Amino acid sequence: MNKWNPSQQQQLGSINRTFDFFVEELTELQDELDCPDEFIYDFLEVIRNRWSSDSCHSKARQHKIDYPNFY
Repeated sequence: MNKWNPSQQQQLGSINRTFDFFVEELTELQDELDCPDEFIYDFLEVIRNRWSSDSCHSKARQHKIDYPNFY
Protein backbone atom coordinates (compact mmCIF):
# COMPACT_ATOMS: atom_id res chain seq x y z
CA MET A 1 0.00 0.00 0.00
CA ASN A 2 1.41 3.40 -0.97
CA LYS A 3 1.79 6.02 1.70
CA TRP A 4 -0.41 9.07 1.09
CA ASN A 5 1.41 12.39 0.76
CA PRO A 6 -0.32 15.76 0.70
CA SER A 7 0.21 18.19 -2.12
CA GLN A 8 2.13 21.40 -1.53
CA GLN A 9 -1.16 23.32 -1.76
CA GLN A 10 -2.68 21.08 0.95
CA GLN A 11 0.43 21.54 3.12
CA LEU A 12 0.30 25.31 2.79
CA GLY A 13 -3.47 25.49 3.24
CA SER A 14 -5.52 23.10 5.36
CA ILE A 15 -2.62 21.29 7.01
CA ASN A 16 -0.78 24.45 8.05
CA ARG A 17 -4.02 26.04 9.27
CA THR A 18 -4.90 22.93 11.31
CA PHE A 19 -1.38 22.71 12.76
CA ASP A 20 -1.55 26.34 13.91
CA PHE A 21 -5.00 25.73 15.40
CA PHE A 22 -3.81 22.68 17.36
CA VAL A 23 -0.76 24.48 18.71
CA GLU A 24 -2.84 27.47 19.80
CA GLU A 25 -5.49 25.29 21.45
CA LEU A 26 -2.96 23.12 23.24
CA THR A 27 -1.06 26.18 24.45
CA GLU A 28 -4.31 27.61 25.85
CA LEU A 29 -5.14 24.27 27.49
CA GLN A 30 -1.70 24.09 29.06
CA ASP A 31 -2.01 27.64 30.36
CA GLU A 32 -5.49 26.96 31.73
CA LEU A 33 -4.51 23.72 33.47
CA ASP A 34 -0.98 24.80 34.40
CA CYS A 35 0.16 21.33 33.34
CA PRO A 36 3.58 20.16 32.18
CA ASP A 37 4.53 19.45 28.58
CA GLU A 38 4.42 15.73 29.39
CA PHE A 39 0.65 15.92 29.95
CA ILE A 40 0.13 17.56 26.55
CA TYR A 41 2.40 14.96 24.95
CA ASP A 42 0.42 12.10 26.52
CA PHE A 43 -2.86 13.79 25.59
CA LEU A 44 -1.75 13.93 21.96
CA GLU A 45 -0.88 10.23 22.12
CA VAL A 46 -4.47 9.41 23.11
CA ILE A 47 -5.74 11.47 20.18
CA ARG A 48 -3.17 9.91 17.83
CA ASN A 49 -4.27 6.41 18.78
CA ARG A 50 -7.78 7.12 17.46
CA TRP A 51 -6.26 7.20 13.96
CA SER A 52 -4.27 3.99 14.35
CA SER A 53 -5.32 1.50 11.67
CA ASP A 54 -6.05 -0.93 14.51
CA SER A 55 -8.38 1.37 16.44
CA CYS A 56 -12.12 0.82 16.49
CA HIS A 57 -12.56 4.47 15.47
CA SER A 58 -10.46 3.96 12.35
CA LYS A 59 -12.28 0.75 11.48
CA ALA A 60 -15.65 2.49 11.89
CA ARG A 61 -14.54 5.36 9.63
CA GLN A 62 -13.41 2.87 7.00
CA HIS A 63 -16.69 0.95 7.29
CA LYS A 64 -18.60 4.18 6.60
CA ILE A 65 -16.45 4.74 3.50
CA ASP A 66 -16.88 1.18 2.29
CA TYR A 67 -20.63 1.00 2.99
CA PRO A 68 -22.06 4.56 2.81
CA ASN A 69 -25.62 3.34 2.16
CA PHE A 70 -25.55 1.44 5.44
CA TYR A 71 -25.60 4.73 7.35
